[in-house]
Amino acid sequence: LPHIYDILTIENLEYTVHPLELTVLLYHVCAACVDKKVYILIYNEQSSQWVTQDFELEISLDTFLVSRSLFSAMPDLVLWDKHRVYYCYQNFTLTGTIQTSTGEENLSVLSSGSNIHDVYVDYYGNIIVKMENNVMFYFKINIRDAVKLHFWMSETTKSLFFFSDSYHAYLVYVFDNGTVQPQDYPLNLEVQSVTYKSQDKCPYMAFHNNVFRVIYFLDKGENLSIWSQIVYPENTGLHTIVETYGPKVLAIAQDSHYEIALGYCTKTLSVTFTQIAQYELKPDYFKQQQKDSGLLVVQLRPSEYSKTCPIAQKVFEIAVGCNSNKAIRKVRYDWGKYGCPLRVDFREKFQPVIQVSDENGVYGDVDVNFIVWEIHGRDDYTFNSTMKQSGCLNEAQTWKTMMEMNENLPLDMVWGPENYRPCFSYAIGKPGDLSQPYEILNISNKNHLVWPTDHVGMYVFRAKVLDPNFSFCNLTAIFAVETIGVIPKPNVYLVAAFLFILMLVFFTILVLSYFHYQRIYRQYIYEPLHKPQNKQKKN
Repeated sequence: LPHIYDILTIENLEYTVHPLELTVLLYHVCAACVDKKVYILIYNEQSSQWVTQDFELEISLDTFLVSRSLFSAMPDLVLWDKHRVYYCYQNFTLTGTIQTSTGEENLSVLSSGSNIHDVYVDYYGNIIVKMENNVMFYFKINIRDAVKLHFWMSETTKSLFFFSDSYHAYLVYVFDNGTVQPQDYPLNLEVQSVTYKSQDKCPYMAFHNNVFRVIYFLDKGENLSIWSQIVYPENTGLHTIVETYGPKVLAIAQDSHYEIALGYCTKTLSVTFTQIAQYELKPDYFKQQQKDSGLLVVQLRPSEYSKTCPIAQKVFEIAVGCNSNKAIRKVRYDWGKYGCPLRVDFREKFQPVIQVSDENGVYGDVDVNFIVWEIHGRDDYTFNSTMKQSGCLNEAQTWKTMMEMNENLPLDMVWGPENYRPCFSYAIGKPGDLSQPYEILNISNKNHLVWPTDHVGMYVFRAKVLDPNFSFCNLTAIFAVETIGVIPKPNVYLVAAFLFILMLVFFTILVLSYFHYQRIYRQYIYEPLHKPQNKQKKN
């Protein structure tokens, strides 16, 4: 029949380990077919792209599959029907059906005809297949054969598996009266017990690493260094494989060294993930930020391992972008001395020291350029350094010029890392008046706020990080400053008394001088100033 009668059905949707990707299980049935074909697609929510995987499986029309994503960097998964388990490893480069040591693929044959009840996976790559009659099979991720575990409970007991937050295995019994009872299940001991006489031995002695978290956050300019160490018998030739899955937003550098002693080789691999993108002078700042952010899934695993290895992998995520818990928590100052708000003497130059914190607490001062502005519009303060004193070669950005360029934007969007332009290059900006105040602060420069000296005031400032290479987050903080130390207005009575005394002294001096000069003038009334000379007559 023509292909227009074909039916394509979405059977199952499931998130992979990558939280932005979905695995889509599709059935393709044609009108004249007795079987149906199974396809797998992966949809990425961030890029809105559908990717068809290199996987095709043909099953009967009455067969239905269930999928379960595995904890791995690649989108690995297992599928199962009533009797068989299918694996898809290494980004769908290894696919097939799980077999037992006898080569049997139908697990119902080895469990008295019972069907598969469920498949359980944990963080370390352990996979348990539980049948309806409580028979269990075990294998690991990237392993293609399973072993049958010892019988643990009655066939008629209803049960299920449960993994705690620390991935410890529990069997949960469900009784007819509605009660449940959990019981520890020693998975590693059970695996060692059933493989004790087999040739399945772990090829290495130890596998260690310093990855202690499931997710790490990297901001602009930050890096993450990890190491992985594997100890194995000499001449085995093992090593640690680092697999990454996700957008290429980090630079990755690897360095390895090894040593041999007493017939054993210790090989250590160091891996450094670095965010090295630059955002200065980018015309499409926000688009470039979005392009350089994303989630990377990383997996560390030995090059060879078996079902008997206690730990066979380590999976973690690196989120590159803005951590929602990251913020400028506070402005550092002496609370015991100044109290709240900050009280600053008007004669003191003031520069706020702001600190960054996340869910783990405060972890450092902001040592890059930032700006401040008074949210109520006060402008009776200035800066002590000029553009020339700060080393500018061209005219620096100011609040006045930025508001003129962005008249239609609110004040908190006028100036930021997206349009910051440094003034320390002849190629950026234009010449101008370098005697203007330099309005950009930095913990390492000598630029400070200068207060008016003729009155006190209360200022409410908002601080904003200006450096485009500091963080994906829009980091701001609000703090208040009260200026003190201005001479208070004089007392009216004190001024009146002072003026009275001054006038009294003045009039006293005036009166005394009057009598003094009167005495002098009275003396010369009776005694002429120039006595006339008498002429002598000649006889």
